[in-house]
This record gives sequence, structure tokens and C-alpha cells, in this order.
Amino acid sequence: MKRIIFVFIIGCCFLQLSAQNNQDVKPSTLVFHVFYDDFKTAQQIRTSSLKNVLDNHLWSKFGEMQMGLGVNYLKGLNKNLDFIATLNGSSTDYLYKNGTTNGSSAFLLDANAAVNLKMLTDRHKIVPYLSGGGGFSLYQGKTGFYLPVGAGIQFHIYNSAFVFTEVQYRNALTSQVNNHFQYDIGVGASLGKRKPQPAKIVEMPVPPSIVKKEVVILPKDLLVTVTDEATGQPLPYVAVTLGSADGRMQYGSTDDYGRVTFKALIPDTYTVSGSLNHINSTSQTVKKENFTTNENQVGISLTHNDPRFTLAGVVINKTQNRPEAGADVNITNEEDHNLVTTQSHTGDGVFRTQLRAESDFTLVGKKANYISNIENITTKGLNRSTTLYVKLELAIEEAKVGQSIQLKNIYFEVGKASLNTAVSSDLDKLIQFLKDNPATRLEIQGHTDNTGSLVLNNRLSQSRADLVVEYLTKNGIDRGRLIAKGYGPSLPVADNTTNEGRAQNRRVVMKVLK
Repeated sequence: MKRIIFVFIIGCCFLQLSAQNNQDVKPSTLVFHVFYDDFKTAQQIRTSSLKNVLDNHLWSKFGEMQMGLGVNYLKGLNKNLDFIATLNGSSTDYLYKNGTTNGSSAFLLDANAAVNLKMLTDRHKIVPYLSGGGGFSLYQGKTGFYLPVGAGIQFHIYNSAFVFTEVQYRNALTSQVNNHFQYDIGVGASLGKRKPQPAKIVEMPVPPSIVKKEVVILPKDLLVTVTDEATGQPLPYVAVTLGSADGRMQYGSTDDYGRVTFKALIPDTYTVSGSLNHINSTSQTVKKENFTTNENQVGISLTHNDPRFTLAGVVINKTQNRPEAGADVNITNEEDHNLVTTQSHTGDGVFRTQLRAESDFTLVGKKANYISNIENITTKGLNRSTTLYVKLELAIEEAKVGQSIQLKNIYFEVGKASLNTAVSSDLDKLIQFLKDNPATRLEIQGHTDNTGSLVLNNRLSQSRADLVVEYLTKNGIDRGRLIAKGYGPSLPVADNTTNEGRAQNRRVVMKVLK
């Protein structure tokens, strides 16, 4: 390890001495950056396909990625090639190629050397580039090697100060490393001085007697508000783009109040636009004279027109009574059978998607070792001019080995072993759980109250358990995964002396065996 670091440092020094001394060639530059490692998306692409990840919106959110800090050293080789050396560190719960993780966060150190091929020289304000090189990482005492390739944009702020944004794909060369994406943004400045620019011819100043006083306009914040055109409600998550007259771009996203602020803008002409759910908002031009206001900020409003309704849902863990992250939610339009899959967010368990008007929808959650309710919602009869959001809570319940879960919505004729499938919605919920967890085996239990003889109740509970198993097998579930067992009145959960208690004791329960 010490030898590798020593060679790395010597290489940086050699390139610093050998690079050309030219005003278009970048001097020695130090950059500090923040990065996010995305192992999950790369794993999804490797195990399925890029098309599957894009079609099902499986690309990781920033909150699901591993954040870290790093430093870059850059040195121009010529006007279109920069050498770059990088050292990164982060606290990471590493996702290995077999789908397992380390189990807890540990320090990940990685270093790489690469060359940036710039499309333009450093004279330009915005310079796109491609990068490629080699690197190694150290995690839990194991060293692995990878090839980083990527693309980025360099923003020339002033003199020798830069902002860099880049995305890399890191292809593993050894088994100790997993493929992953890395996104980073950094700010850097030159460690030395550039070669002086040639002197410019300056016109003779105009005599003071005829010079006009120029009004100094100070930088101001720009507040952008985006609302729904039909209802006037503020829209969160709108991607807002701010473009200046010289081609520089800034980006932001609206908050829960539909607002985003661009700080300390130099008075100039700007174009502002937004996009949400692949539909563009209106756009506006902010002119230099708009900054002459006495207020501390300039405010503009955009509107967005999407004829669909917005489903604002949250996945709730019934076992722990809290929001559940990482659950896939399948939303099926029952009119055209179109299926959309989204995922609940980390922290708040929220999921969002767009719903067509005059349609019925079925929603079901999917997460390993969880059983989900099946919910139905409709946009039929809703007026888009007054309603934007359709809200829903989708409950899922943990189903670990040995756990018993009561299936409340399975109904029989009173005193009979006759299954009413028309209203027994938990039968479909049970089928979906077994299909989503193909290795799971269940015991289907029948229970009764103590009304009548023990022999008849035992027989009735067994018959009802058998009927449920028979229904499951008719709907594609392997009979070898199911055991039917009747317990009669032997395991009450409530007092059999009241009608309410006896109703609770008449039940069907699933117990997870494997």
C-alpha cells in the first residue's frame, strides 16, 4: 500500500514539472469536492438491464447513496489535456457483487489517476470534458482495482478558480470491488499564477466633464415560485433551470411551498424555466433593469399544466407503525392495464406518481418478507380544476419466520365451510405475498369460537383452512408450500362470553414456516 501511494505522489510531481507553460494550459490546481457513491443502481443494471432500471424508475435517490469528501490535484499537459489525481474518503456500508453488504459503515479509501480530455480550452467559461484512468480502493483491509470513466463540465468562475461537476462509472477489475457510479461537485483554485496576458490597447478616457455617472446595481436573490395552472397550488419537486446571457446555467428544485431561490445573482438578463413529470412549465425572462428594485430579492412566478392527478402516497409499516422506505409500489390502471412501479423514499416512506383522469387503479406494495394490503383508488368523478392530489396510505406488515398474521378480510357463511370469494379481499393479498416471496412456506390456520360442540368446531376450522389452501392452489400457488390446520376454539384471542369476542375468535391466520 505504501509503495502505491509513493508512486502516485512521484507521478504527480513529474507531471507538474513536465507540463507546458502556456496561458491556455491549466496551472497546478487543488480542488475540494463532495461526492456520492451509487452502488445500488449499478448493481440493478448488472443483475437486470439498464432498460429495466429506467422503465421502472429504479435509479437511486441521493438520500440512498453513500456521501464522502475528497481532494483532486489537476495539472495541464497541454491546452486540451489535464492530468488529475484524486483521493477520496467516505463512511460506507459496502454493497458487494453478491448483493450482500458489510452490515455496518466502515471507512472506504480510494485513489485514482486519470486524464481529462477537454472539448474547449480554459479560456472558455464552460468546458465539457471526458475522463478515463485507473484507481484502487481500500476497505476493511482489502485492496481492489477499478477503471473510472466519466464525463463532466468545468465552469471557469474567474481568474484561475473553477467549479467541476462530474459523473463516473467505475468498472471493477478485481473481486474486492463492485461496479458503481460516482457523482461529484467540487470547487478549486490555482496553486500558482498563470502567465500574464498580453497587454490590451486601452482607449483614452473621456474627460470627466462629460462622463455620465453609472448607477451601481448590487447582486440580488431571485425567488422563483411554481404553481399548478388549474388549481393554483404550489408544486414541489419542480426542476428549475436558470440560464444567463453568456450561456452559464444554474439548477434548483422547488420545496414543499413551490419555491426555489437563486442566491446573489449579478444583474444581467436571465431565462427561467421549469420541468415536472416530463412536462415543461412556462418560462420567463428576467432583465437587468428588474434588479433595480429596492427589495433584497427579485420574484417571478411560473405555472405548470399537467392534466393528470398526482398520487401522493406513503407506505406504512403496520408492525412498527412508522413510514417504510425501499418498498416497491405497483400501480395498475385497470382501464388500459398499464403498470407503473415507484419506490417509497428513505425517511418519510413517500411515493408519488401521476394518475390519468376517469380511471380506476389498484396498488400493492412489494418488499422481501412483507405482506402488503391491496388498495383501490379512482379518479372518476374528480374535477382537475379543483383537485390536484389524490392521497393514500399503503400498509405493509412484516412476515418473518415464526410470525402469525391474522387475515381479517376472509369471510365464510355463518356456521359453514363455504368461502365467500367475492368479498374476501385478503385472499388476493395472500396470493400476491406468496408470488413475491417464492421461497416462503405457510401454515393456514382456521379458528372458531366456542359456540357448539368441540368436535363440530374442530371439523369446521379444518374445513375452512382447507378451503383457503384450495383457493390458493387454484390461483397458481404450489400445494407443497402450504399446510392447512384447524385449531377449533383452542386458541382464543378474545373473551368468548361476548358477541364481539366471539367474532374476533372466528378467524383465519397465516403463520410463516420458512
